[in-house]
Amino acid sequence: MNLSKFAYAYSRHGLIGFFNVMLGKIGIRYRLKTPLDKIIFYLGRNIEKLSKNRILDGIYKDTHLEINRSWNSYDVASKFLGLYEKEVQEEIFNIQKSKKTKKKNLINLGAGEGYHLIGALKKKLFNYGVAYEMDNNAKNILNKNLIKNNLQNKVIIFDKVEGNFLEKSFPKTLKLRDCFFLIDIEGDEFKLLNRHNLNKLNKSVLIIELHDFYFSPNKFLNSLKKIYKVKVISTENRNLSKFKILENFPDVEKWLLVNEGRPKKMEWIICIPK
Repeated sequence: MNLSKFAYAYSRHGLIGFFNVMLGKIGIRYRLKTPLDKIIFYLGRNIEKLSKNRILDGIYKDTHLEINRSWNSYDVASKFLGLYEKEVQEEIFNIQKSKKTKKKNLINLGAGEGYHLIGALKKKLFNYGVAYEMDNNAKNILNKNLIKNNLQNKVIIFDKVEGNFLEKSFPKTLKLRDCFFLIDIEGDEFKLLNRHNLNKLNKSVLIIELHDFYFSPNKFLNSLKKIYKVKVISTENRNLSKFKILENFPDVEKWLLVNEGRPKKMEWIICIPK
């Protein structure tokens, strides 16, 4: 047993941190809430109430949104402020505004409650969407969000994406060369985007959230570079000065609002066909 993890958790969060490591060691997913967790969750509820369940700013502004808290409660405020994965939003927008790279359909692997999928369709960046999502609660919320935004006839929803999804479940009416794939599948991108599937997707645009916590991405990146023009982007700064609703928030709370609950600085791979 690695005692350094217990010592580190105790130094950060006291006994709560110690017991949370213990719960993980015995295979229990539940975690006790630290004082910091409680503040972040409180701020999320506060911003959700102030926003009236609409995204307040950014490319997806005015999109109606309900959050899937069963997956992550740390990013609630960031989503309603329109700052969640801002770098990804901007890449989608810029790619779709260029005649050379624009695609007709957004295929979201790991769609969650539909933050990017619904936001992009709401702003007419795509004609149609396809969602793959394995979590039943997330799918239920996704359906509600589609109805609230009058997009229920624009999206097809499937369960978990499998390695042979292009042959088994992908809609035959859609041409892969007309599709933009947004991929966030918690590390399974390394398995899914094998040589067979990449060859089929060689005319599609891809944005891949990179989960390289346990694997080196170098081999994966090299395989992508054979087919695509590749660049890697990462989380950048956030500007909170433009939000009038935050004027009376203390500075420490303002910066907690943009927390997304990440274990480290996130990176995304942008793939444009050569």
